[in-house]
Amino acid sequence: MMILVLALTITWILSSPAAAAPPTLPEAARTLADNVLGAGSVTAIRTSDDGTQVLMRWESPTYRQANHRSQSRESIYGEAVLATNAILGRLHRVTRIRFAIFQGRRMLATGESIRGRGVTLRFSLALGGDVYVPPEPRGDRKAPTRGAAQEI
Repeated sequence: MMILVLALTITWILSSPAAAAPPTLPEAARTLADNVLGAGSVTAIRTSDDGTQVLMRWESPTYRQANHRSQSRESIYGEAVLATNAILGRLHRVTRIRFAIFQGRRMLATGESIRGRGVTLRFSLALGGDVYVPPEPRGDRKAPTRGAAQEI
């Protein structure tokens, strides 16, 4: 009887979700990007055979046709940075992510993010058709240095 209980316990433990195999690289990358973009935003994803490159496509959660072109470009660039950095920050084997951002059947932008180099984004003709360069940070605000006294 004791052996039967032990066998059933071991079977139950091995079949539980906690003992399931770890996610594959594409599943892990999809989960990380969906956590930033919103569940179900990533519509296609695959990885290279060696696991160093990710190819993905997602639906833009931030694009609004009513927004001004510059606002749309900034928000799309922001989501690209957040989504790709989420993957590169956790999946250290991945060194390059190539992606396409869509709204329905309409492509908004394509780009790539390379570890250590950042995101390059090329917009569709409807959004200007050129490579996006993020605006320079304003020089009027100075960030305090660590350990420095701050004026009140």
